[in-house]
Amino acid sequence: MDLSDLNEEDLSIVVEDKTTGSIMESSISYDDGKNNETWLGMMKSAVVLTVIKGSDDTRQVDLLNDRTDIKIDYTGSGFNAGIKFPTYGFSMKLQVELTDDGLTACIPDESIEETDDEYQIGTIAMYPFLGNSYLDSKPGYMLIPDGNGALIYLDDKEGAFQSGYVAPIYGKDAGFEENGVVSLLWDKYEMVTDAENIIAPIYGIAHTEDEMGLLGIAEEGAMRANIEAYPNGANVDYNRAFVRFIKRKLYTQPTSNNSTTGSFQMVEPDRSHSDIKVRYIFLTGNDADYAGMATAYRNYLLDKGEIEIKDSSYRTRVDFLGTDRESWLLGTKSVVMTTADDVREIYNDLKSNGTGNLITLYKGWQKGGVFDLPVSSYRADGAIGGTSDLSRLIKDSSAEGDRIYLYTDALRINPDEHNVAFNVVKQVNKRRYYEKTYKDVYEQFMFQTPERAGKMLDQLASGIAGKGTANLCVGGLSDNLFSFSYSGNAYSRFYIGEIIEQTLDSVNEKAELMLEQPFAYLWHDTDAFLDMPLYTSNFILEDRSVPFLSLVLKGVMPVYSEYTNFEANKSEFFLKLIETGTYPSFLITKESSSKLIYTNSNDIYSSEYSAYKDTIVRYDSELSEFSKLVDKAFITDHEIIGDVTVVTYDNGVKVYINYGSTEQKVDSVKIAPMSYEVIPEVAE
Repeated sequence: MDLSDLNEEDLSIVVEDKTTGSIMESSISYDDGKNNETWLGMMKSAVVLTVIKGSDDTRQVDLLNDRTDIKIDYTGSGFNAGIKFPTYGFSMKLQVELTDDGLTACIPDESIEETDDEYQIGTIAMYPFLGNSYLDSKPGYMLIPDGNGALIYLDDKEGAFQSGYVAPIYGKDAGFEENGVVSLLWDKYEMVTDAENIIAPIYGIAHTEDEMGLLGIAEEGAMRANIEAYPNGANVDYNRAFVRFIKRKLYTQPTSNNSTTGSFQMVEPDRSHSDIKVRYIFLTGNDADYAGMATAYRNYLLDKGEIEIKDSSYRTRVDFLGTDRESWLLGTKSVVMTTADDVREIYNDLKSNGTGNLITLYKGWQKGGVFDLPVSSYRADGAIGGTSDLSRLIKDSSAEGDRIYLYTDALRINPDEHNVAFNVVKQVNKRRYYEKTYKDVYEQFMFQTPERAGKMLDQLASGIAGKGTANLCVGGLSDNLFSFSYSGNAYSRFYIGEIIEQTLDSVNEKAELMLEQPFAYLWHDTDAFLDMPLYTSNFILEDRSVPFLSLVLKGVMPVYSEYTNFEANKSEFFLKLIETGTYPSFLITKESSSKLIYTNSNDIYSSEYSAYKDTIVRYDSELSEFSKLVDKAFITDHEIIGDVTVVTYDNGVKVYINYGSTEQKVDSVKIAPMSYEVIPEVAE
């Protein structure tokens, strides 16, 4: 790769593949004459800012339309550009450096200066049009990190979309989130499912005809940034994707405890302090597709030490719910679903029917039930048999080769069961944060401060380690990142992320640790990825879902699906497990799920063991045999040919999955409808 044609006026660049002559540009090469000055500024500038004036005026500032003073210092592998915006009192340094596989663009936080109190930096984007294309001039697609992964084709959208994909890396920020109007059925049940979180800070662009691709990784500053991808027709006729880093936000400040009496807009007084950096990995030839991007991202994470190879031996995941609570007179009473003896009995029954070793999260084991949060000590509910029975179950199962993990939500606190006068999170507007459940028994939860959550979790980890049952699964902290205020001080997502990572690093030294749908910055702390989404949020602008995250992690660590119980199309879901190398998960109770109707677990509508026994046995038998063929292997290619998906592993195994309703033939392999064929490694 070669970085050429630096435009010193706007710092735009052209990246050329010396082998093929294919290029990717950070500035548009064709102006259709429809774009105003503001859009042209974004299309051509290396750095584009959103600037806040007061609390109600935001504007774009760029290198084309605003007065600038740029001084460039060329280095052996790139350049450093000092940039001043005299009108607004801003200055910063853009550092661009060539790497072995692409380039990096970085603005160090220490280089940013704001000297005019009238203007404040809201957001910064670097090279927002790098890899752009006009209408359908370059066939290909954009990869977005929605769910497991999705593609937006670079065809002519004919003006169908007025906006694009804009989502915060690592999910919404509860510190700023305002409770809006929720669509409820019978004023009780939520009707709209939340969009999937961005789990990994990536995006991609592939120009398939040019055989050139780009993988963008938000390397620094990702905890406060958005991934944005816009198909042509969304304001302008150009396809583009990039990272927008957030330095300040506007938020609503109520004027009294009664939010109906009024409010006003405020801007964060201080910007978030972090370097912002994007790594661009360029791919060519057969690697210039989403499978090549997944391989590049996996190699990047391995090289950086962000992930390491774990034991990926196949185990079916069979989770159990112990107890929950339902309202009773002046308090609550226990609803017992699965005791420790029940778990032992189910384990024995499954083994007698041929299943191999299992992995289990035991939920609702603690005194007070599954929603008696937080949990800081190892005390099992007497209704499931107490601590002694639970410890004996875990030790006996371990001796048989099974693994039982005690599950805890380490973030949430139940205000109906615990004192919440201290150590709970307030939003940036100084109001306590409440997470509504739309359930009858416990109507809302709160978040503990990260320090308090870490202390409680550390106590629990020490307690279970002392009892010799050191298997722990943590939720809450693994898939939430937020800003908050406490005792008059404001804390950013960067601060929270650092505390969470330190906490889980410490717990990982005391216990075998698994994390529930962990964000990428925590992957080094988990022995498995739990609750991998196999689909997307189904946004209308998405043309196809692809299993990007599964391609990255297959062969690195065990990856487990969300619960099979609640999948409407189980035949298709099983094929998705085969396609992605994902292991199945079941949520099981000994008692009928009808007993949960008056609890906060009333969304578990099907879980009774007797209804799922045969399915668990069948999945375990078929998937364990398949897994033997691809154990420790990476996925190197993933192709979609009509109704058939072809998956290639680095050990030579090929898998053909037919999602269609008729028999298909690909590579001389016949695949029955809604079925799959595995072609083992061919001996040379």
